[in-house]
Amino acid sequence: MPLWKKLYNTIWLAFFSCVLIPHLIGRKIGAPLHVFLGLALLLLTQHTMRQLAALTVPDRLKRISKVTAGIAVFQAVSGLALGALMHFAPNLFTVFSVVRVIHVVCALAILAQASSVATGYDMWEEKEFGPAPENK
Repeated sequence: MPLWKKLYNTIWLAFFSCVLIPHLIGRKIGAPLHVFLGLALLLLTQHTMRQLAALTVPDRLKRISKVTAGIAVFQAVSGLALGALMHFAPNLFTVFSVVRVIHVVCALAILAQASSVATGYDMWEEKEFGPAPENK
């Protein structure tokens, strides 16, 4: 699969990971599906980061993809912490709420960063970068 498709699939994977929250489709199916999509997102961000690092793309795209992959790692850790809190300490509502907010913010950051990388890479591959137009 071409890299541009992987980058755009990262966006869709992040989107569906955000949308398929266990509360929307039930914990029995939703939680395992959410975990599966999250792990797939983690692997995909790591893979695309490595692929971009090996290319002659602009350094900005490499930096953004590296940050996206780092956020995905943090997202996985916060997701594990969230699951552990739900299972072992459901009465720690304040801690649960803080970790949940962190998890949601990371998800939105991944979505935004993945969109940025995909668009930037697509523009670079199509040679759409050029000199800045002169201001009149």
